[in-house]
Amino acid sequence: MSKRNERGIRTASGEPLETTETHTLELREEELVASRDLRELGEIELRAVVDEIPGHLEIDAMREEVVIEHEPMGQLVSERRDPWEDGEELVVPIYEEQLVVSKRLVLREHLRIRRVRTTERQTFDDVLRRERLVVADPAHTGLVHERYSTDDPTASSEPEDVAHGRDQADEGVLSGLMRKVLE
Repeated sequence: MSKRNERGIRTASGEPLETTETHTLELREEELVASRDLRELGEIELRAVVDEIPGHLEIDAMREEVVIEHEPMGQLVSERRDPWEDGEELVVPIYEEQLVVSKRLVLREHLRIRRVRTTERQTFDDVLRRERLVVADPAHTGLVHERYSTDDPTASSEPEDVAHGRDQADEGVLSGLMRKVLE
């Protein structure tokens, strides 16, 4: 560095600097430069667990039964008639020939056939499987956070450890996750 006195500017060696000569001086300054490095703090483990949940379904199943009523007639008729519908019933005439002095056609009975609808409750039981994700933070970094979507109508609007653990703020996210896994 150069020294300065009343007579002029001197060089770093102490010699007076001639004012007619031009010298180049390098000026320097220090700056702060921010840099970011990524470093590994820990890792998480993910695994899928299949839970088996009993499924139960009750449905009303309709079935039809046929009821046949025998309606005695005993009428003499001259010709046969084809089956016909009477409302919701199918009427089927049943004939027989009887031997008398002469042969005659006797309407013996009508069969009235209708459908009877009944409803019975049927129950089906089976085991249903549902997968859920288990997240572990073995290094206990505290940097793993699970958030739950509000689109699922079966899920609560916030994680169970937040909804039930407000008074235990120091419990931590991982403790709450572990509690959920063990439930």
